[in-house]
This record gives sequence, C-alpha cells and structure tokens, in this order.
Amino acid sequence: MILLAAVVSMVAEAQGSITGRVIDEQSQPMPFVNVVLLNRADSAFIVGAVTKDNGTFTVETDRNDGLLKVSSVGYQPQYIQVRQGNLGDIQMLPDNQTLGEVVVKGHVPSYRMTTEGIQTNVENTVLSKLGTGEDVLAHVPGITKKDGAFEVFGKGAPLIYINGRLMRDASELDQLKSENIKSVELITNPGAKYDASVKAVVKIRTKMPQGEGFGFDVRSSYYQSENTDLVEQLNWNYRHNRLDVFGTIYYGLNNGHYPSTTTTIVQADTLWRQNFVQDYNPKKQSWRNTVGANYLLDGNNSIGLRYTLTLRPDNHTNTSMGSEVTANGVYFDRLDNTVHADVNYCPAHLLNVYYKGKIGKADIDFNTDYLYNRESDHAVYTERSTNKDNRVVNSENRERNELFASKLAVDYPLWSGGLTIGAEYTHTNRNDDYINPEHYVPTSFAELKESHIAPFIEYSRQILRFQFTVGLRYEWVNFDYYEDSRHLDEQSRSFGNLFPSLSVGTQFGKVQMQLGYTAKTRRPTYQQLSNNVTYGNRFLLQSGNPFLNHEYIHDLSLMGVWKFLQFAVSYNDRRDAIIYWAEQQAGNSSVTRITYQNIPTLKSLSAQIAVAPKFGVWSPELSVGMQKQWLTLHTDVGNYRLNTPIFQFNLDNTLDFGQGWVAAVDAYLNTKGNDENVYSSRKKSAVNVSLTKSLLNDRLSVRIQGTDLLHTEKQGMLMYAGRMQSEQISWYDSREFVLTIRYKFNTTRSKYKGTGAGNAEKNRL
Repeated sequence: MILLAAVVSMVAEAQGSITGRVIDEQSQPMPFVNVVLLNRADSAFIVGAVTKDNGTFTVETDRNDGLLKVSSVGYQPQYIQVRQGNLGDIQMLPDNQTLGEVVVKGHVPSYRMTTEGIQTNVENTVLSKLGTGEDVLAHVPGITKKDGAFEVFGKGAPLIYINGRLMRDASELDQLKSENIKSVELITNPGAKYDASVKAVVKIRTKMPQGEGFGFDVRSSYYQSENTDLVEQLNWNYRHNRLDVFGTIYYGLNNGHYPSTTTTIVQADTLWRQNFVQDYNPKKQSWRNTVGANYLLDGNNSIGLRYTLTLRPDNHTNTSMGSEVTANGVYFDRLDNTVHADVNYCPAHLLNVYYKGKIGKADIDFNTDYLYNRESDHAVYTERSTNKDNRVVNSENRERNELFASKLAVDYPLWSGGLTIGAEYTHTNRNDDYINPEHYVPTSFAELKESHIAPFIEYSRQILRFQFTVGLRYEWVNFDYYEDSRHLDEQSRSFGNLFPSLSVGTQFGKVQMQLGYTAKTRRPTYQQLSNNVTYGNRFLLQSGNPFLNHEYIHDLSLMGVWKFLQFAVSYNDRRDAIIYWAEQQAGNSSVTRITYQNIPTLKSLSAQIAVAPKFGVWSPELSVGMQKQWLTLHTDVGNYRLNTPIFQFNLDNTLDFGQGWVAAVDAYLNTKGNDENVYSSRKKSAVNVSLTKSLLNDRLSVRIQGTDLLHTEKQGMLMYAGRMQSEQISWYDSREFVLTIRYKFNTTRSKYKGTGAGNAEKNRL
C-alpha cells in the first residue's frame, strides 16, 4: 500500500486533460487507437496518446482547445474540434477497400500493430467459426501447435492470458468458444511488466458479455486413435446485477501410445553402443473443478476469488524396452526391461484473490495466489539380462510444492504518456525425495526454497509518429538447497539482475513496424536443479544439476504489418545457455548419466513471414519461418558445428460455405536442422481436416475432425552430449478421429479479472 500511495500522489494536477473512449461500429471498446492533438491553425502536432484495453484515453495538455485526430488501421480517421474535458464515446467507422481480386473488409482488419505486439482480429471473420479458442490459436501466424501444446516460432511456449487472467490449463482454450473471441494479440518481446523468464505472451480478448441470469454450456468430445480418449465438460455461470458466480466441471481421459527406437554411442575407454526399442503407454485421468465469484463494487472497481481443485484418480504407465549392448563392436549383453509406474496425486489446490479498480487517475491491479500440490510415483523396474544378474528395482519419487505469490501493478497517466509501476513477490518451498531400497542409485531427500522479489517500471509515450516504450525490471533471487536436512552452501546462492527493455513503433502509410530490445532470463526448472538420480537401466541414469546457472538473454526483434501480410525477425543471444549433457560414472565408463550443463553462449536468428488474404468463401493463410543458430559444441571426443537452419511451412485453409457449414484443411512441414545440441534428423509433417455444422441458432454445434491423416508425424533427434551421441526416432499416436458435440443455454461469460501472480514460478513447478 506504500507503493500505491506513492504512485497515486506522485503527480500534482498541473495541467488539464482531454478524455474519452473510442468504440467500433458495434459499440465495442477499441484498444491501441492513436489519439493525437493538433494545432487548429496549421495541424501541427502537440501531444499524443494511445487508448487502453477498455478504449479510454487521456491527453494531458495546457491548451484549452485544438483538433483531435483519432486513427486506426482499417477505420476512417476521425477529426474532432475539442476543448478540455470528457468527450464521451467516439465511434469509428469501417474503411472498406478493394485490393484487386482480394477483398479486405475494413471493419474486420486481419492484423494490426499494438504497443506490445501484433493483434489478429477474430470477431466477424472466419476464425470466429472454427469452434474453440484452441482452433483459433492454431490459425494465428507465428503460433504453432506441437504435440498438444502451443509454441511461438523462435520463442518457445508462451504465457496465454484470457481477458487479463493467466490460462492455467489447456482445457480453458477448449471451453472458450471461437465466436466469443474478439482478438488475439501475440507479443514476442514482452516488456518489464512480465516476468523476465517470459519470452512470448498471447492475449485473448473476448466480446462484451450479454444478458443476466443462469447459463451453461456442455461439451462432449470423443477421440479415437489406437486408443480412446474422452473429454466431458460443463461450464456454468449465474449473473445478477453486480454479482457473478461461475464454475467448471471437467473430466479428461487420455491414453497414450508412444513407440520409439534409440541408439546411443559412448566413446569412453571402451566404445559402448546400445540399441533400444521402447513402447511407452501412459493412462491419465483428471477431474478439475473450478468455482469463483466476482463482485463489482462500482463501475471502476471489482474484487473476486477463484478456486480450482484438481483430482487425478487413476494415473499409471506401462513401458517395455529391449536393448542390445556391444563393447568395442563385440556383443556384451541384452536387456529386457518392463516398467510399471503408479502415480498417486493428492488433491491439488490453487486459489487466486484479486482487486482491480481505479483510484483517482491510477488503475490498480492486485493479485495474490496460493498453490499446493503433492504426488508420489512408485515404479517397479523388472530387468532381465542375458549375461549378467537379473534385477528388480523399486523407486519411490515424492514431490511436494507450495507457492505463495503476490503482484501489484499501477498504471498512471504522466507527461502525456502512461506510467506503469509495480512489484511481484513469490516464495516457493519444494520437497523432492527419491528412494531406492536396493541402492542401485542414491537415495536422497532434497528441499529447495526460493524467494523472488521483482520491482518494475515502464513508461510509454507517443512523440510525433513514434510510440516509445521503455522499461526496467530488477529481480532478486535467494535460493537455498537442502539435502538430508543439511544446508548445502555451494548449491545455494543469492543474486540480482537488471532487465531493461525498449521498443519503438511507427507507421508509414499502411505499413506498421516495431523495433524492440529486451533482456530476459531462463531459470532452470526445479527438476533440472534436483540432484535425484532416476534409474533407466543399468547402463543409463538421469539426474538434474544443482549447480546450474540462470541464463541471461539479449533479444533484438523487428516486426511489421502491411495489409494482410505480417513479418517478424528476431536475434537472440543466450548467455550460460542450459542444454542436455552426458557424464560417465566414475570407475565404470559403461554407465552414462544424462544431466544438464551451461554453455557460454548460444546465438540464433529467427524470421517469419505470413500472408492471409481472402477469396470469396476461401481464407488461406501461408506462413514460412526459418530458425538458425550458431553453435560449435566442444566435447572430449571432438567439436561439432551445429548450424543447420530449420525451416517451417504452414498452410491453413478455411472455407465458410454459409448456413453454419465451415471446413478446414491444414498442413505443416518442419525440415531437418539444429536446435541447441540436437539435430532434427527427420522431416516432420501432418495434414488435418475438420468440418463443423452449427444448428438451432448456434446453440448446438457438431464437429468431426481428422488429425495427421497420413500418419507422418514422427520425430528424429540426434543429440551430441559429452562423450555420448544418442539418436531417437519417435512415433506419435496422432492419427485420430475426433467427434465433438456442444450445446449452450443462455451462456454468459465471467467478469473475472484476476490475472494471477507467480505465473512463471508455477510453470517451473
């Protein structure tokens, strides 16, 4: 509260202001609209501003009157004679334009630059008819779906926000109807407001909620591949006046089948070679129950809480693996392993409490989160050897995580711009125990405690035709490592880092561009820091490395938009980059331990271009991306130049036939190339199709889908690590038939505005 009081009182009311709100043709608020005050006599620039998420703006000026220009790509510019005071709502009108054979409707622009990234319109486009939020994201340039998760090209997994609240599990995208999405904003250079470990952010904005009373929607999905998967989900909401109560009941069943072959070569005092054939079959069930309430104190202030209880009643895996071992080319042994693992999850709890409001001119966003989960994994390894003794190995892995986090952010208009100041605090306590009664690997009891404090400040202002944003974030971390209740000083550490950011955006005609620099970090996960040793077989073990350093990353990027085309280029320098590594056991070179280590630097360049025109009922989208790194890896057995670029091609085709019929045909191809110390040794591709029919005035929808029709989605990875080379060829249970039926009744969307705290720390857990 001291920080809040300081911010609210830091600026005296020294000058007047012009305020208002910008809305579109459907009376929806428009964010990131340019608002410029001009001199009446000669139209000379005086001062400028950009609208917020709710469409409001404030222009601080000592002029009593002037000419206000309001402009946004795809809309007709508005010129208004103004005086100081509140102008109320300013409605923008579509700017329809025809481009040869390509028709672009002004009221549904495909892309536009914002102060942070590139926004893709969804409302009133064919994207709004695809089915779910997951389907929409898969069609946004720069975002790809790999192995069931989303990645941003050249940046990795993003944080996803829905109306300012962090998405905590993928089912939230499935429960979000595409028709309710207004826009998707992709931020590839997040500023000081975000945790320094966040490389990319996706912001989903939904349309304004309508109606009151009770509403619900129900979804049932059936997935048939080599196994059967199910999703059953009920979302409910009750809204009356200022009170909003909501909840979700979700059940998921997932059966996997993942065969693979692996060859490892270890060049120690003996040349060891293993050929593996593995079949991994997991079964996972989960119940997720969410309940929350939101209360509007007045038009500008709201409070709320959200509680999620997760149960996983039946989770186990069965793995079979056969391997042949040679020493200097001579047969040494054959191992046949079976592994049965049962995972016991205790109920997991996640609570978020928030306040979001306005005090004077200051916008306040405060969140507190508490997370607790606990699990134990009991595995039995039955290992049969041709030449050596057979083994039965029992392991018990117990984990307990507890997190408390708070975040405060305050926005304030200052010097004709906008100031954001705030801080984030997290405290994590993790117990990680590994028990092997046969002592084939060490038994250990580890406890990891980390406190993380991060104040930040960011200022944004428009000068002439340029939008400048500058920010600074300081992160102080205190990490304590305990093993068998003893504090280990060498593994424990405290450190602080500054993370500056700067971006400049502008527009020349129809071309919008933004150049940005950010300093980022990548903190090792707690699993990567753990000293526990996991048993694979008698020749192969895996563990973390408690001596890992955090990465410090320099990122320079340029992005732009022109009509239905967008492009992005990013240069990245990772200092102390974390990669997989292999070490030989002292006194026994036949045993290899897979772990992690830091390398001094890893530089890379990524570039992507995407075009998305529209031809009648057909909306194609073609994107081409390239990712290249510069890395010479030095090992005890040689040096490797790992500089081959990876190319990615995506072609999405959506056809809106009208009368509720929408079809999609999508395909992608990833070429061979290097990523870190791994060479992708096989091309990866897939073709997916879907057909959706809406009925009963869109209350009922039926969708059939076929994924990876040609069953070509396989992956080859050749890893160079220490004295070891390892190549794995993996097949995915990805050729699948999906049937989804949805029904909604008087649905209303929650007014919940909690954004969460400690989000990056949750991902590390």
